[in-house]
Amino acid sequence: MPWMISLQLPSSDEAVALAQLVKRIDFETVNRFASPSITYGGRPEGDVMWSAICALQREFAEAGFDPR
Repeated sequence: MPWMISLQLPSSDEAVALAQLVKRIDFETVNRFASPSITYGGRPEGDVMWSAICALQREFAEAGFDPR
């Protein structure tokens, strides 16, 4: 079941800046911050984090802040 998170930013500047951050985060960076011993539903934390980042990238693109 998907979760919905509503995010209201003060201006488009914050949206653009956050989209740029999301654009620059790569799988290796995510894995550096992930715990090697934590899993979610059997999936490593880094994989779950990366999946969430990819979903955020898609949402920014749909909102017109194309991070790619």
